[in-house]
Formats: sequence, C-alpha cells, structure tokens
Amino acid sequence: MSRKRKMASITSAGLVFAMLLSQSAVADLGTEQVKAAEETAKWVDTEYVVNGDFESSINEDGSITGWTKSTGSGLFVTKDQYAKNNTTQFTKINNITGDNSLSQTIKNVEPGTYRISIDQDGQKDVKSGLYVKYLEQAKELPATTDWDNWETVTTDKFTIEAVQDVDICIGGEVTNGYWGDIDNIKLQKLNETKSDDTDSSEENQKGYTISVNQTEVSVENGDTVNLEAKITYDGKEVSELPEGVNLWWWVDTWNDHTDGLRDGTLENDKDSGKTLKAAYTTKSAGKYYVVAQLKDADGNELCSACTTITSKAPEIDTAVDNDDIVVAKVKDLSSDFIMGMDISSVITEFNSGVVYKDYSGKEINNVTAFCKFLAENGINHIRVRVWNDPYDSNGNGYGGGNNDVATAKKIADACRSAGIKMLVDFHCSDFWTDPGKQMVPKAWKGYTVDEKAAAVEKFINESLNTIDASKDVVDMVQVGNETTGGFIGETKTDAMCKLFSAGSKGVKDYNSDVKVVIHVESPQKNTLTKWSDNLEKNNVNYDILGTSYYPYWHGTLSNLKKEISYVQTKHNKDEMVVETSYAYTLDDSDGHGNTVREGNNDDSAEATEPFTVQGQATFMRNLINAVNEAGGLGVYYWEPAWITVGDTTGLSETDATARYEANKKIWEEKGSGWASSYSGEYDPKDAGKWYGGSAVDNQAMFYPDGTATAGLKVWNYVKTGAKVTKIGVEDIETANVTAEAGKELELPKTVNVTYNTEKVEENVVWSTDGIDFSKAGTYTVEGTVKFSRKIERGAYKDKTSGTTKCTVVIKQKNLITDADDAGFEKADNFTANNKIVDSVSSTKDDKKSGAACAHWYNAGTDLAEAEITYKKAITLASGEYTFEYVGQGFDGDQLYAKVVDSKGNVIAKGDNVTLTGWKNWKTPSVSFKLEKETDVTLVVGIVSAKTGWGTVDDLYLYQTKSADKSDADNGNTGDDENKKPDTPSTDDNNKDNTGSGDTTTDKDNGADKDGADKSDGSDNDSTNKDDSTSKDDNTGNDGITKDDANKGSTTAPATQPAKALTPGAVVSSTSDTKTTVKDTKGILPDTVKFESKKVTDEKEVAKVADVVKDKIVGVKDVSIYELNLTDGTTQLHQLADKVQVTMDMPFALADNEAIKVFRVDGDKLIACTSKVIDGKLVFETDHFSTFAFVKVNANAGTKAAPASAAKTSDDSNMYMWLVIAMSGLGVSIAALMNRKKEQA
Repeated sequence: MSRKRKMASITSAGLVFAMLLSQSAVADLGTEQVKAAEETAKWVDTEYVVNGDFESSINEDGSITGWTKSTGSGLFVTKDQYAKNNTTQFTKINNITGDNSLSQTIKNVEPGTYRISIDQDGQKDVKSGLYVKYLEQAKELPATTDWDNWETVTTDKFTIEAVQDVDICIGGEVTNGYWGDIDNIKLQKLNETKSDDTDSSEENQKGYTISVNQTEVSVENGDTVNLEAKITYDGKEVSELPEGVNLWWWVDTWNDHTDGLRDGTLENDKDSGKTLKAAYTTKSAGKYYVVAQLKDADGNELCSACTTITSKAPEIDTAVDNDDIVVAKVKDLSSDFIMGMDISSVITEFNSGVVYKDYSGKEINNVTAFCKFLAENGINHIRVRVWNDPYDSNGNGYGGGNNDVATAKKIADACRSAGIKMLVDFHCSDFWTDPGKQMVPKAWKGYTVDEKAAAVEKFINESLNTIDASKDVVDMVQVGNETTGGFIGETKTDAMCKLFSAGSKGVKDYNSDVKVVIHVESPQKNTLTKWSDNLEKNNVNYDILGTSYYPYWHGTLSNLKKEISYVQTKHNKDEMVVETSYAYTLDDSDGHGNTVREGNNDDSAEATEPFTVQGQATFMRNLINAVNEAGGLGVYYWEPAWITVGDTTGLSETDATARYEANKKIWEEKGSGWASSYSGEYDPKDAGKWYGGSAVDNQAMFYPDGTATAGLKVWNYVKTGAKVTKIGVEDIETANVTAEAGKELELPKTVNVTYNTEKVEENVVWSTDGIDFSKAGTYTVEGTVKFSRKIERGAYKDKTSGTTKCTVVIKQKNLITDADDAGFEKADNFTANNKIVDSVSSTKDDKKSGAACAHWYNAGTDLAEAEITYKKAITLASGEYTFEYVGQGFDGDQLYAKVVDSKGNVIAKGDNVTLTGWKNWKTPSVSFKLEKETDVTLVVGIVSAKTGWGTVDDLYLYQTKSADKSDADNGNTGDDENKKPDTPSTDDNNKDNTGSGDTTTDKDNGADKDGADKSDGSDNDSTNKDDSTSKDDNTGNDGITKDDANKGSTTAPATQPAKALTPGAVVSSTSDTKTTVKDTKGILPDTVKFESKKVTDEKEVAKVADVVKDKIVGVKDVSIYELNLTDGTTQLHQLADKVQVTMDMPFALADNEAIKVFRVDGDKLIACTSKVIDGKLVFETDHFSTFAFVKVNANAGTKAAPASAAKTSDDSNMYMWLVIAMSGLGVSIAALMNRKKEQA
C-alpha cells in the first residue's frame, strides 16, 4: 500500500480554468498597496521556463522543445528575415483558427512571489484571442499594435508557498484572420528589499555580472541546447564586449564537475571571445556542464555562469501493435498503482446464466476463473460492496447483486486464488447508499448516534473476520459509500465523523495493517477539500480519502488533480478514485434503460470521448494518467461485468418484449438487476418504484454475449502504450450555429473527426441549396467531411469522406438596436447596484460572444443580490415580448430577467435560473404583454453566494406577438370560449384510450384505416382528481404556457391561413422523417415546418420527470420531446383544431405496460388522446411545445389531489351537467307552481 508520493501539478497543461477569472478579478484589488510594495522590490527573470525564447531546436514532427502543443495546433516556430531582429526565433500565429495552445510544466518552483512575462507583436489593434493561463488565473493578451512592434505583457502576481510544479499555458480560441507572434516567455520573481538594506539589484552592482538563459535543462541524446549569456556592467546590460574583455564558452569536467561528459559538440562562433551565444549538442546519457566565463585581457576571471545539461537516451517505443485500440503510454506510472475493478454483481450474473468469454473464446463460468482472467489483463485489486441485510421478511433479495457478507466472502476466496487484493465497501445500510440516500439498516432503526457507533464497529469487525479470516486478501476497507451528505441516517458532520471513527476502530481491531477509506463524491464541488478538513478537525483515524469520478457529472480532470493534491499536501493523506466508468455504446441490451443513453448524460462537457470501445479506453487512460500525475494511489472501474442476462439487441418488438419479460423474472429471482420489487419494503420511494435490470450494461467491458471488449486491455496497455496499423473513424462532430434574422450567417469551416489514433479538424462542405435563412426558424444543414487519413477499418472503411449536420437556429430581430450594448462591449449604458458586479464590460472574463461581458464576484461573507440595469429605455408598441440573456458561473448562484417601465414599476420578472458551473451557459428569460406603447428598461438580476462568481452576456429582446387584430380574428387566440368543446369518444376500438393519456399496444389498430382517430375528444375519467393533469389539451387565456415563455418561444395566433394544406396532408419532421404531423382538417399553412427534438439537458429532463412522478403512479420511464411548428417565419403554438402526430415508440411495451402522453405546461400535465397503431405511437394535440412520454403499468393513473383540488373532467361535460341541472331545476319549479295553482 505504501508508495512514494509525487509532487502534484497545481493545474493541468490542458488547463480548463474554472473560477479562474473571478480569482483574477480579485487579484486586481489592492492595486495601490501592490504599487507601494513594489517601490522597494524588483522583478527578476528566472531560468525556470525551458526554451521560453524558442531558440532551442525545432523537431522534425513540428513539436517545440520544452513545450507541448495542443492537438492539431497550427502554432510554429520561425524567424523573420525582414524584422529588425532577424536572427532570433519566435512562435508565429498565422492563418489558424480554433483552440491553439502551448503548455509547459515548470518544475520545482521555489517559494516566492511570481508573475509571467511574454512579448508579442501582430495585427494592429486586434486581439489574438489567446490567454496566459497559470494556476487558477488567466490574463487575456491585449490587442497587438503592429508587425515588429514588440510589447511586453505581464500577468498579475501570484505566490508559491511551497516547492511545487506550476503549469503554464498560452492558448485559447484564435481570432479568425489574426496574425502575430509571441516570444520570450519568462517566469519572473519579485525580489523584495528593505529600505535600510544594501541594494543588490543589477542597477546598483559595480563591475561585471553574468547570467545564462538556462541553468538546468533536460534533453535526449543528440538534442541541441541553445545558450545565451546576459552581461551587465555597473548594473547596465552590455550588448557588445569591449576590447580586452572576452567571453569564453567551455565544457567543465573538473573539481565538483568530475562526473561531467565532454563528448558532445560545442558551437560558439569559432571561439572569437565576443559571442554571447553558444549551442551544445549532447551525445551520451549523463551530465554536461557548459561554462560561460568572462575574462579580462590578462586572463583573469571577472565572473562566470554554468549550465547543467542532463541528457538521457531516447525513450524506447514499447507500444504494442494490435488491431483493436490505441493507448498512449502513461509516463512514470507507479509500479504499485492500483488497477481496480468493482465486480460486486458478478456472482448473481453467474447465477443468472451469464457466461463470460476470454479473447480466445474460452468460456468463463465461475468467479475464480473470472478473477484470474482480470489479473491477466492487468487488474490487481477488486472492490466489493457489502450491505447489512439486503433481504425482505420472507428472505427475498433486494437485488443489485444481493451483496451480503456471504457474497463478499465468495469473491474474497476467488481473489485469493487469483493473487488479487480486495477493498471491502461497507455501505452500512441494507441497500444502496449515495449522496442523497443514507438509510439506516432495519436492525438499527431508532438507534441513537452512540448506539449506531457501537453497532457499526461491531458489524464491520465481525464481517471482516468472516470475509477474510486469514487476513491475507482484504487490505483496504471503506467505511461508508459516497458519504458526502450523510452516513447511517446522520447528516451533521460531528455525528458522521463519530460513526466514521467507530467504523475505523472496527477495521483496525481486525487488522491494524488494513487501510481505512472514507468515500465522498462531487470533486467539482471541492468535496475532497471540505471533507479532508472535516475529518482532520474531528480527529477521524483514516488513511485514504476516496472519490467517485464520473465525467458526466464530476468536472474536469485538472480539478480532480487539484483536489487530490490538496488532500496530500494539506493533510498528508492518500487519495484514489474508487468509482468510475464510461459508456462504450449508447445502445441498451436488457430492456432496462441505462444511466447514459441517447438524450441522457450523453452530452456532458467533460465526456469528450466518443461512446465507443476506443473512446472508453481513451477516457480510462486519461483518468489513470491524471491520478498518477497527481500522486493518487489508483483507480477502480465500477461494475465492468454487469451485463445483460438476456440480450434484447436487434430483436423484433414481440421478441424483445418476451426477452424483457424473461429478464425481469431472472432479476427478481436471482437479484441480478439493480433492484428487485422486494426492495420496495425497505426503499419504497426509489428502488420500490424504479426496480429493474442493469442500468450500466453499456458501460461494461464485456459485450452482451459475455465476450471481453478490447477496452479491457487498457489496464495493461497504459504501461506500454498500444498502436494500431489500421485507422478508423470513431466519431464525426456535429455543429450548431445561432444567428439573427437578416444578419450574415457563417457556418463552420471545419469539424472534429475523431479517428482511433487522434482527433483532427477536417474541412466540411455544407449543402445549403434551397434553404432560406432569412426567416426565423430552425434548419438542418447536411455536410460532407473529407477525411485526411486513409480509412482501413470500421463503418467508413475505404471511404474518403463522411457526413455530418449543422443545426442552424435563426432568431428574430433583436430590439436592442445597439449591438455593442447587447453584448456588453461598452459600459456607457449600464449601472449596477452592488459592488459584487466588478465590471459591466469586462474583456478578461468568460464571454459567450464578442469581446466583453459583465462579471460578478462575491468576495463578501453572505449571500448577495445585485441588478445590472440597461439605462437606455426602449419604446415598444403594444404586443407580447420576451427578454432573455445568457449566463454562467458558480454552481448554485442564480440569475433572473426583469422588465420595468419608465417609473420603475415592475412589468414582469422571470423565474430564478440556477447556474451549474463554469461555461455551463443558462438562459434566464421573462415574457410580458403590453397593452399600449411603453418605454421599458431591462434588468439582469444576480443572486450570488459567498465566493460566487460568473458572467452574463448577449442581451436579447424580441417580439413574440403583435397587437394587430388581424393576427387573431380568424382563429383561436387561446381563450377557452374560442375553443369548441371536445365530445366524448365514440370509437369502440378505443376502450383503453382514456383521457388520462394511456396508450396500450392495441393490436387491431383501434382506428380507421387512414390512421386518424375520428373523435375530437377523449373519454371521461372521473377518478382523475388532480387539476394539474387536465384532460383537455388546452392552454390559458393568452395561448402560451409559462413553460413556453421561459424558453423564449415565439407565439403565433392560431388563425386559419389564406392558403392551407389539403386535409389529410402529412408533414415530416426536419430532424426525424419518421415523426410526422397529419393535418386531418386542413388548418395548417402550406409553408408549415415541423421539428421534433428529444430534450437532452439533464436538469430539464429531471425537472419534468419530477412533475410526472409526483402526479402519475406506476411510472417506469420518462422521455421528453420538444415538438415545434412554424409557418416558415413564426412558431405556431396554439392551433385552431387538433392535428395528429405519429412517431416511433419511445419505449418497448410489455403486455401489462402502457404509454401516457402529456403536454407539459409548467407544473401541469395535459393528457393527450393516444394509441399504438402498427407499432407507431399516434396522438392528437392542438398545441405544440414540450411533451412527456411516460411508460407506466397498464392500470396506472394519476395521483389523487388534495380534497380542495378542482376536478378535471372535460369542460364540455361540466357544461352539459350544468345545463341538465338547470333544466331539472326549472322543471321542478314549474311543477311546484302548477301544484300551487291547483290547490288554489
């Protein structure tokens, strides 16, 4: 378990600088104090940066000695014969676009105060778009002033408190068309002197001094090191040596340099004694000491400087040739680095009939053989979870592997036979625990904290003695699983730490050599920093802090490295990743939906690799590399063997349904699904609702038939590297472009093509013929990408090009007519009411577009609110409008949009939108209606937590509906009285199609032969009590739902157009031709366009899913779509009548399952009439916006509302019964009057 710690880099060379700009803003504070301090200090160049002047050799492959270029970077080193200084080299920026960067790890920087200095020249008054990035700060390079007009740029100062490595990066998105140069990148140190001390600065030194540009440098044999001496006399730099003074360059092997070599080649202008430059080319492995010695005419030494060159033999290429995957070797990989896997479910997989296969096709049918196979593929550690009592009162297993103590013992025995060590993960619960769920075991219910502490100590100790009585397999034990927010039902830090300590005692009493692990997650929220502090403060005896790292949720690798480094340097504790995984496909193979699937967790900014076997391997290699560089102990892959117990891939709907039903029985009986129905006894709110199969079968390292994928080889290949002889295409990037109607549209010239060997920007040609981009709407443009590599494998074998698409969104005209104002390009017309807004036109912070944005940083101690007001009033005619903008920033900070009139009265304020981190752009918005011409003022609202930060950009105000009466006279404006009432369905074949939105697999079509349902309405459902699941697909009086308004959609009146489609016409979706709209009554304009788009934003999906789960019982799965209609210019929301939508089934249905279709209106669900016809889902609607498709048990309905809730029976029926009641009352009164007359 012991290993030598490595000094962790503070930040990654591929730096993605989350929170960097807020911190650089803080560095601007206290400028006067800094200036005062620097009056008695001087910035001195250091020799830390290797080849900062770019004078060292340029390699044949285009790489630059000492520097790492970003993939595909067009930066290159050259000279300029026409420049004033035409002999030295520099890095040129010319005719390149996109992300370009140079990065370098500066080794072993001593404590002190530093800044980075860089020289630049280039295109006059134009910014290159590059930043100098360092630690958690960055400085944007200012506009250059002209060719050969060099200027020096320096960053803000930063402090190093202990010896460490520092990564610097000069990079960013290069401005299109920019040209220029950078040179002389230096790390400068602040040398402070007291006023009464002797000033030792160069300006006050007498006589000669000498320094050399490089004092220590490491190269490979045969490399050339360029040296340059700097000589001063009485503090002033000397460019030419006077007569009688000479500079001699020579190689020293005397005195303390007797270990030096001298078999290389020294070049220094034929020993003239006057040259300040020299070059030394090494030959052998070892040290060379090159001396620059200044002597007078009598040969007396005036001063000297020495450069130590350490040369080593070129690294031998150990990469393995194979036909499967490419893996870059992880350099300096620790020999005891943990290559771990969590195989907790494997025994129930075997019990369910799963058989694994090795690469020769040999079957593996027991856990011992399985562990030996893993060991052959580089695995040296196994992780297994343990639950206290994962069974109901009848002995039925909760599933998820039924991981009790007995199961852990079986796996421990297999590990012993395979020579693998084991980590036991005690959840200290009867079933799954995670950040949001830490349930108390049934047997410990009602225990106090002290009683829980005693119980957990005893349980862990006794369990370990059962699992590994011989104490030769288990060498690490987790006390709790993902305990970020709680442990055994306790959520207060002191109580949790007391329980951690008790569990740790149970471990140490079992075996004092076993390491105790505490497991947290969410490193992107600095939880390792927080919890390492908490554990030390509460004196918890532990050895290792473990974290989960899933790229879909947990931030950047550079941030992970920083968190690992903090735990090590601050608390002297080891760190490792105890859970991770990555999908190798988005396909499902068991009928139970996966965590990562199309439209769900598949578009994370950090999930940068394709979802292929190669992509999975590359992700794992990069994670192992990051953890190793940071000095972490190792990485565990979570559940690589949890595959399907019955493959549903490629089966017909009938066969897939049958296979799914068979799988469900196996999951229930054997416990090989993530949860069984029996778990509902213990966890009714989660497992009891969503029980089923494996949600990670597409993240396994075995195919559905049990054969190991090539991804399993990554654990060995990271030690040697691996290369392929044949190139294939893994992924072709798609593009997205947004523009304003009437403005010039530019489509990207290149897209990324991910080959199995590298990612390359390739040229793309777009097919725009016949597309009119002058009108607002969404367009899909097909593109052809030409490959620059010969493709010899995969789907594109022997092809020279591939296809991609670009989604173009044309927005309506921005009513903020000053584009500079809309983009915060100038500050003149903005005010802020709180100092947390430190700039309303910042050029150094993260902008969405243009050169500037508004920025805030809350340096205070409390929650703070601020508003940025656009002072320039805008006169708007009566009508409906939307104001929106974009923002990003600190996870948990909030933004809102507000509109006020000339007197300061609030016209409308939008909902608060919560931010989710760096460059996760959100769009706060507010929609409002004006009855008369009004002057409006726009307001950006900010709610920021302590240390919160962020930026806002791109203000956008547009009209969604004019007040012209002609827009609404002919059709339905959305008012209820303009809607003709629905009538009950008279279709006998539609018995299962209730107004609650149910759809069953109606094999006899259930409709007329043309596929259209002739009824206008739906059956009544008197059991539906919840007014938020209104049966009619109607909207409110304004014809637009709150949800639509928040999306900034444009609302068109539902008028009968002058030229309409022929009744029965079918319009296909522009994004999916299988999804269609049938205009049965000819109400749509002939210019209509239809788009269907699956919602993939995780938070949007979760928001709607929460509404669904709250109102619908028996929910098994939820899928969200945006369905949009336009007339070619304006979006159509409310229609004059219903149309019919036909689409592929969102889910496979079993006999006892149904689909409910709902239109989503904020927190309301409006049910739609629907059926399954010929395997297609068909439903009706007269409103287009967001739709939820919900798989439920066939007998499921909506949840009962409170007694005060209004009933949601069809309005037409309500009116009918009201008329009947009134008529009956009238008849009764008439009869009574007649009777009185008769009596009289």
